[in-house]
Amino acid sequence: MSAPVVLVVDDYANTRAYLRTLLEHEGFGIQEAGTGERALEILASREGESVRAILLDLKLPHQSGIDLIPPIRAMRPRAPIIIMTAHASVPTAVSAIQKGAFHYLEKPLSEEELLSTLQRALSTDAPEIREEIADTGELRPVGSSMEKMMERLRKAASHSFPVLITGESGTGKEMVARTIHRFSDRSREPFVAVNTGAIPRELVASELFGYERGSFTGAMERKIGWFEAAGRGTLFLDEIGTMDPSVQVALLRVIETRMFSRVGGTVSIPFSARILCATNEDLEEMMRDGRFREDLFYRLNVDSIRLLPLRQRLEDIGPLAIHFLREALPPLKGEEREIRLEERARKTLEGYSWPGNIRELKNAMISVAIEHGAEMGGERIVVVLEDWLPESLRRSSLEAPEEGEPRTLKENERDQIRKILQETGGNKALAARILGISRKSLYAKLREYNIGDKGNPGKPSPS
Repeated sequence: MSAPVVLVVDDYANTRAYLRTLLEHEGFGIQEAGTGERALEILASREGESVRAILLDLKLPHQSGIDLIPPIRAMRPRAPIIIMTAHASVPTAVSAIQKGAFHYLEKPLSEEELLSTLQRALSTDAPEIREEIADTGELRPVGSSMEKMMERLRKAASHSFPVLITGESGTGKEMVARTIHRFSDRSREPFVAVNTGAIPRELVASELFGYERGSFTGAMERKIGWFEAAGRGTLFLDEIGTMDPSVQVALLRVIETRMFSRVGGTVSIPFSARILCATNEDLEEMMRDGRFREDLFYRLNVDSIRLLPLRQRLEDIGPLAIHFLREALPPLKGEEREIRLEERARKTLEGYSWPGNIRELKNAMISVAIEHGAEMGGERIVVVLEDWLPESLRRSSLEAPEEGEPRTLKENERDQIRKILQETGGNKALAARILGISRKSLYAKLREYNIGDKGNPGKPSPS
């Protein structure tokens, strides 16, 4: 197998000579360019066909290296671009990553960091990467949009800046965070997931940072917090929009200083973990309302990933349904069960609004497996019929508007929530479970759509 070729783009001949010596010693092939124009010429020529990665200086004659990222990506979409610069700054790093750079290295270059970054960059296309995703909560490449998402997550895993993951409840934000961790060079370190919305407000600081013995009533001994437990791994903060303002200040301080103290303590403890955050709230709106700190938002939003709701990813619904059903059914010995969707069943699934997103779809397929597993028997091929789908899904499909009466996604979601509430007799806890969303999210939607206790218009009760 021929050595992978790296294109080094730097206007200093001494830097190019140094990198040639280093990389050739490590078994790489080298192409050199002193200007951006020359780099594009090489990539457009026959000699550039073997280039597997690009080391790109930030400051080049007549242009910035960042401006070269789009044309390079257009010519070599799968070749990772690694930016090199002696003028590092967070905004510059953000711009480089958002335009498609794989990673960002500061000069003077660390040989160890450069070589490990190159190895990681060149390994992200390897087929075994996809096979490494085990049944540990990471995202699986099921459906066409998820294939694209996997490439996006590999890019997010290549750097150590915070990532803000946004999307409706049930879209798989924690799965995305776990997958980024799995793809990163921290994969052998802890992954600590903390739902800040589930912790009582008065206990958030002590849970995150830990506390010293005697720091408050009931603190009988020292407790290690989640920040300390994450070590050199990944700390995932879910529902970040619920964080109390005082804790927002403390989190900002940790990000800026990479240090923290336990509640009641005076010793500064180094913080080495990478931070990933998630929310289904509109943080920019919360900033305008004064409920979320602007400086913290920009620290957390260095890299951002937006997860679309399932109703906007119709092409993924069928493959996901089959995937979840296969997981729910007893495994077959020595072979994988083949599952097919009847055409009417597929259309019914695609015609439903899925307010609970992926979580609701998974729950629906578990229900199908429980209710009709005996009818499927031990056959290798299973055809899922429309009649096997939950009644609420089928009714939603039957009540779709006639041609000429288009409805918005919000109208479909509102009507589905009303139906579920009517079926459950106004039991919000049960309705939230069926929809695959949290009670908090359900209450927010009830307020948004002005839905009452039994699904009728009116002010919802606080129960």
